[in-house]
Amino acid sequence: MKGRGIYVAGGGMNAGKTTLSLGLVSWLEENPPGSVSFMKPLGQKTRLTGGESVAEDTFLVNSSLGLDIPQDYTAPFAMSSGISKQFLREGKPSDIPRRIRRAYRYLSRNSRTVVVEGTGHPGVGSVFDLSNADVARMLNIPVLMVLDGGIGRTIDRYVLCSSLFHRAGIPILGVVINRVLKGKMEGVKEYLDPWFRSRGVPVYGYIPYVSSLCSPSLGMLGRELGFQEMLAERENVQDERVAGFVSGFGSTDEIMGALLAAPSSALILSATRPEVLDAVIARRVSGELEKGPGAVILCGPEIGAGSHAAAACDNLNIPLFRTARSAEASVSILRGRIFKVEPGESVKISEIIRTVKEHVDIKALMDRLHESPETGREERPGGIRGFFRKILGRT
Repeated sequence: MKGRGIYVAGGGMNAGKTTLSLGLVSWLEENPPGSVSFMKPLGQKTRLTGGESVAEDTFLVNSSLGLDIPQDYTAPFAMSSGISKQFLREGKPSDIPRRIRRAYRYLSRNSRTVVVEGTGHPGVGSVFDLSNADVARMLNIPVLMVLDGGIGRTIDRYVLCSSLFHRAGIPILGVVINRVLKGKMEGVKEYLDPWFRSRGVPVYGYIPYVSSLCSPSLGMLGRELGFQEMLAERENVQDERVAGFVSGFGSTDEIMGALLAAPSSALILSATRPEVLDAVIARRVSGELEKGPGAVILCGPEIGAGSHAAAACDNLNIPLFRTARSAEASVSILRGRIFKVEPGESVKISEIIRTVKEHVDIKALMDRLHESPETGREERPGGIRGFFRKILGRT
């Protein structure tokens, strides 16, 4: 068996490559012959699992979907700190292309379809002479591009990013538009469908923006901010999600106004402002604040809240945490942060998979992949072409 590969590329960082990959792999597992594998040739982030450093995105997909793929094949190379400088200075590690080819060869021999997830925007990896376009060309597999929803910016981003793949001679199977606001869905389709159709590029789906998929869990906030303890007892709090955060700066009335507008948010509050926490408790008891906040995070070494506040939050079902970081530092860490799904967030992962399957025509995509001219035959480094690549210093 010789499998076919599909390269999931994004218009930028956090465009939705892993989200789309989760849905694709899950669908392929369920639809006969159901033989699918997953790899991310260049990983940017790693995590320690069982004492071993593993690539985050590949660990997420493999653990969430129960894929039993050895680390060397699903994540052949991870970009650790300082490795770019080492490569530019010494040309090491020099075997990155060999690792990627070996991994893809193994996976394509053992599955009908190999979902290959790219890294960042298409140019990422160029420091190793292995941009997304270089990797797709090396493996000789077509590209499915996922782009953030919009009209002008979506078209602009497609033109910019697709040019690298076109220049490398890699076909683009089509696009998926991600995170489209539901109220703008029909208007976006009205303009994007004909634009892409006129260029022979199928749009396989429009994934709506789902706020719950972009919401951080309290466990994730704890890892980001370094929670030291939970002051109010509550079971299974790590998996609970909040709708962003409210900065506890300004007067008490200003902070309460922000909470009333976004009651499911976490309140980031200096521990030297116990009067604000007292106001939150009082307004919950009075009914002025019907629900929320999603959590209160007391910041700084001095905890001004007494045991009465912790007990009150416990009675009102408000998770209460503390961190040694200042409120300013905590807000700075969270501001602009995109909260991606993490392993273990089973509810969120199930929702992602369901959303992708519902809004992306994966069958049409797979039909085109398997009916298209032969792909997946690796670009071999031997012969005349390989000779000149060596002369020019390309591995």
